[in-house]
Amino acid sequence: MREGHLRGTISRSATQRQMDVLAAFVAAGSVQDAAELVGIRPSTVKRHLADLRARSGLTTEQLIYAGRAAGWLVVPELEHEIADSAPCPNSRVAAAAMRRR
Repeated sequence: MREGHLRGTISRSATQRQMDVLAAFVAAGSVQDAAELVGIRPSTVKRHLADLRARSGLTTEQLIYAGRAAGWLVVPELEHEIADSAPCPNSRVAAAAMRRR
């Protein structure tokens, strides 16, 4: 483990795109659907998820849990109550997923 990095935390070097892909994966429910939602190839979705797992030391399920608990991964379909305040960083991806359903 590199000095200054804790297992189970998202590295600051994780990109917004990687987090958007994780949100699309959660909203869409599969790699194929997430790829269509974001407009990239399924192999690219897999690569982004693998990079996030490698950076954090967490499984995809743990990443989803940690992101929802910390508040940086917001997927309206999973929330009991959606706040009307400031939009979440992944609202564009989540809104597109809702339109597809």
